[in-house]
Amino acid sequence: MESKNTHSTSFTDKLKIYFLIQEWEHPASRYRVLQYVPYLKESRIESKVALFPDSFCKWMKLFSKIQDYDIIFIQKKRLWRWQLWYLRRKHIKIIYDFDDAVMFKSPADGGGRSFKRRRTFARMVRFSDLIIAGNQYLKTQALPYNKNITIIPTAIDTSKYAMKDYSRNKEKVTIGWIGSKSSLPFLKELTPAFDHLANRHNNRELKIICNDFFDCEKMPVIKKTWALEDENSDLQDIDIGLAPLPNHEWTKGKCATKLLQYLSIGIPVVCSPVGVHNEIIQEGVNGLFAASIEEWIEKIALLIKDKTLRERMGLEGKKTVESHYSLKANVPKFINAIKGI
Repeated sequence: MESKNTHSTSFTDKLKIYFLIQEWEHPASRYRVLQYVPYLKESRIESKVALFPDSFCKWMKLFSKIQDYDIIFIQKKRLWRWQLWYLRRKHIKIIYDFDDAVMFKSPADGGGRSFKRRRTFARMVRFSDLIIAGNQYLKTQALPYNKNITIIPTAIDTSKYAMKDYSRNKEKVTIGWIGSKSSLPFLKELTPAFDHLANRHNNRELKIICNDFFDCEKMPVIKKTWALEDENSDLQDIDIGLAPLPNHEWTKGKCATKLLQYLSIGIPVVCSPVGVHNEIIQEGVNGLFAASIEEWIEKIALLIKDKTLRERMGLEGKKTVESHYSLKANVPKFINAIKGI
């Protein structure tokens, strides 16, 4: 049967896909799209990556550019109805990729349910030919509107992260966190735990890798502005990685990038038992869970005093990433998803 898609390709033709991303340096753009692009060419997939147009005129120019493309890959953004209508009219297949609970308000927006967000999310999912969800929770949010969903977790290029050197002796144990300004309040809520730990011993410090910071009363804080070129060396200094998350609908959709970064370097983690953390972490094997200030104090203290335990959990965490959450493990899934459409 002949395909209705005017952009269909034969086995000898190259598949052509046009990626639209948020920002070149945005973590979601880097981890969900940009790191996969170099692998597409060898699979006979021709690609182009561009930022989302920010005006009607620029959208019109984009539409003229993508006439010869088979697929448009929309990263996270929910398009307007007229944009989706045009793509459908031109028989361009749509892949919608999302790694956040975009159907709910973020804590920065007050949190909770949003009729408008849910409506625009549902429309985006219905119009798409394939949905790529970052985790199982996000898949369940999309299922009522489209059954063609594949899960591809946020993947880490483990070749870019050197294994932590556990033979190195340090004067202080560094508790560390990496993340964006929007997630910093989750860390700040642990200030009582940090000060309690600092009261008991003077050989510990907190390192924050971000573009914003806070101070503690007792715990010394190292403030390091995030820079891509410094990321590996900044993480090497951390002895215990932290990943706190409040338990609500928006945070359940997070794809745990910081958690995976810690594990890629072989750093043991203490994290909240929320969302995908429960899929990645096995309590006592590759990390520890904490759900209250008392538990954060207890679990961090356990790792502070036991370097052997830190190393063992760190090595197990690295194995977890390499098996399920590495770029190497997920490139075939990404390519198969594009070809399968």
